[in-house]
This record gives sequence, C-alpha cells and structure tokens, in this order.
Amino acid sequence: MIALKNIVKSFSGRTVIKGVSLDLKPGKINLIIGASGSGKTTIAKCIVGLHEPDSGEILFDGRDFVKMNFEQRKQIRMQLGFLFQGSALFDSMTVEENVMFPLKMFSTLSASEIKDKAHHYLEKVDLAHAHKLLPSELSGGMMKRVGIARAIVSEPNYLFCDEPNSGLDPQTSVVIDELILSLTRELNITTIIITHDMNSVMSIGEQVFFIHQGNLSWQGSNKQILSDNNKELNDFIYASSFLKEVRKHMK
Repeated sequence: MIALKNIVKSFSGRTVIKGVSLDLKPGKINLIIGASGSGKTTIAKCIVGLHEPDSGEILFDGRDFVKMNFEQRKQIRMQLGFLFQGSALFDSMTVEENVMFPLKMFSTLSASEIKDKAHHYLEKVDLAHAHKLLPSELSGGMMKRVGIARAIVSEPNYLFCDEPNSGLDPQTSVVIDELILSLTRELNITTIIITHDMNSVMSIGEQVFFIHQGNLSWQGSNKQILSDNNKELNDFIYASSFLKEVRKHMK
C-alpha cells in the first residue's frame, strides 16, 4: 500500500499541494481526479520521486520514500510500472521488442526467458498475434494495450497510469478500463490512475480522490460520487451543459 501523509509542495513560492493525505490500496483501482492545474499530476510525480515534497511522508508499505537514499529509492522504482499518456512506444522496435525492453534493461533473465515473459503478457492484453508489428501499424487502442503489457511485464507492485484513455474513442476506452481493472485484481497491484475521464470514474472507480486547488476535497467510490453534495466535486462532474441537464432530471 502507498500512503501519503500531509504532503506539501510549492513551486516559486506558490503552494501547489496543501497537506494532502490519502491511502492507495493494493488490488484496487485508485483514481486521482481533478481539473487541469488542480495538483493531481504533481501528487503523482511526488509519489514516484520526480518531485521532492517540501514536507510530509510518502510511505511504500510503511517505508518513507522521502527519507530513502538513492539505492533504497532504486529498489522501490524497480517495483513501479508506468503507462504513459501517449503510450511512449519506441517507433523503431516491434511490439515484442517494446515489451521486452524493461526486462532487458533491468532484469537478469536469459534471452529466452525474457521473450517468453513478453509473449505471456502480450497474450494477457490479447496481442499475441501482433508481436512482430511496429507501432505505426497499430491502432490507438492496440498501442495502449502494448503500453500496458510493457508496464506489467516486470510484475510490478505498483502501476501508474497517466490519462490511459486519452485520444481513444468511448468503446476502446471501456476495453482499456476493463483490462486495467482485471489485471489489477489478478496481479494484486496498487494501481493509480491520473484522469479527468468521468467514464473511467464511473466504470472502474473503486476508490476516487478528488483534488481541488491542491487540497483533497473528496474521497469515496464511484457508487457515492453522484449523490454527494460537495460543491467543488459537483462543479467538476457536471461541468458541461449536457451533464447539468442530466443532473436536473436525477433530482
């Protein structure tokens, strides 16, 4: 489990994160949502060590990442998997080579073991047939699935997903959401998704944290979110005129 305790982060004298505390649970989809500039991405970058918090604790299974030395942090980072917003595949590598890349860089497995493991996780994302294709030959949804396979091939304890449905059509987004959810449960990963996609929130939001102006303004499940009276949360959820009309008919 990852726990944040009173995290504060400022840039150029402006406080972006204002004493945020939250618990990210294993085997669950933990969504951090909020408007652009709310601080949700800064929180994620603090968790993985791209930003140093000014104060507070970031606990990985009770161990404070903030106080760790370089080697200790390296061990934690080896347990992290990342699904980037734009998939971030290497254009010159095949699907198979992209998935194998983390294992070649950071594992001591043999070449045959690396290949077998890559194929195993390509099967899990239903892309075993596409292992020799290049990223340019893939659809947007296929590229995301390759990104997921690469993120989990090292069997991480923690999976970070940055806007996983960015640029995808609604049907493909549902497929990606369900895939992330099933893998989270199967592998018992602590999955953290940074998003503002309300479709994802409603379909897989087992635990949702709403960040507003650097504060944790609300937390709960997707089953609670539509019935809550938190003004900032409702302003975020029902931002469009269409959803405002939907809400009128819900009352």
